[in-house]
Amino acid sequence: MKVFIAGGRGRVGSRLADTLEAEGIEVVSGGLEDGIDVISGKGLAEALVGVDTIVNVLNTPRFDAEGAVSFFEGSIDTLTTEGVRAGVRHHIVLSIVGVGEGDASEVGYYLGKVAQERAVRSASIPATIVRATQFQSYVPVLIDQHTVDGKVLAPRSYIQPVELDEVVDLLAEAVTMPEPGSEVEIAGPDRFFHDDLFRATLAHRGDPREVVTVDGEGPVGAMVPRGAHRKGTVRYPITGIPTA
Repeated sequence: MKVFIAGGRGRVGSRLADTLEAEGIEVVSGGLEDGIDVISGKGLAEALVGVDTIVNVLNTPRFDAEGAVSFFEGSIDTLTTEGVRAGVRHHIVLSIVGVGEGDASEVGYYLGKVAQERAVRSASIPATIVRATQFQSYVPVLIDQHTVDGKVLAPRSYIQPVELDEVVDLLAEAVTMPEPGSEVEIAGPDRFFHDDLFRATLAHRGDPREVVTVDGEGPVGAMVPRGAHRKGTVRYPITGIPTA
């Protein structure tokens, strides 16, 4: 088996590459660092020669709707076009729990992921969508993103952070699935409120920023699983946080 990882040098892609190679699977990394542009298609045809499966863990810093939608839709279109020519049989996409419902929020990045899911489902290569909740290691960055004028504005909505390695393991499982086409979600073992999680994390790090509870932009449970899902076993590395 030969797997092309779109975004193979990132924090998800690099770990996935190590996992697959340890299982004896040939991996081709695809990103700008590898001389491959998944938007323009530069270098992509050559990289996909002999590839059975594409794993798409691409990301973009664009949080505006126009930029995010353009990136995620455009990359699916290019990967599909070149993938069909190369005989690729399976396209696995890493997405986010909640955005598949299309009502998570009006954040541009999430709208981009909704567009990505729609594009890959309608494409000619059979697809599997793996949706994950927020990574545990990303919570400090999330806190920074919610900081305004030195205060952390935290919604009283649910968050169920998952350990990154457990997401990587699920993606690796999807690579060897005999039948593409499923949608699977993974979340951490414990559900918290954002404001409780942020306060505990800041206190643990000795960070004096005040957390102010604010109204969320959508339903309280928009970004956690609503049905059957894989539940991780690795707990958030700070104890004593009230669960929701």
